[in-house]
Amino acid sequence: MSQLPTTGEIVRYQGKQGLHAVRAAIVTADVTTLDPRGVEVGAVPALDDEFHVHLWVFTPGKVGGFHEYNIPPGTQPGTWHRPAAAR
Repeated sequence: MSQLPTTGEIVRYQGKQGLHAVRAAIVTADVTTLDPRGVEVGAVPALDDEFHVHLWVFTPGKVGGFHEYNIPPGTQPGTWHRPAAAR
């Protein structure tokens, strides 16, 4: 992976529970937008790496979605990846 993720980018999240469903997600924070000086301590976890992100994961149904924090890139459960290019 060469391009850093950016806040607002649409990505895919590989679920870490159940069927490990792939869901659409939006990056809510990346290393350039998560400024620890502007965040109340403990309110939002830090990112471990420049490719880790915080996500809002979209789900079908009434709930609509959930937060995931400090998610690394990849294709294994509990990771994010970019959608494949359109053919």
